[in-house]
Amino acid sequence: MCESKAVVVKGSKEELILDDVVMLEILGDRLRLVNIEGKEKLITEYRLGRIDFIGHKIYLVPKE
Repeated sequence: MCESKAVVVKGSKEELILDDVVMLEILGDRLRLVNIEGKEKLITEYRLGRIDFIGHKIYLVPKE
């Protein structure tokens, strides 16, 4: 399976935003996440920090 978890990094903790993410789309200053069930989240307050392809995690961090 190639789905990922989208998490927000807050200090040393991670908060789950969306599970089983199959698509991440960058829309200017926003991110659109879609999971395997078709559930969508539009992210405006965070930016892409990094993607761990081996660990299947998308790390989002607060915008500066």
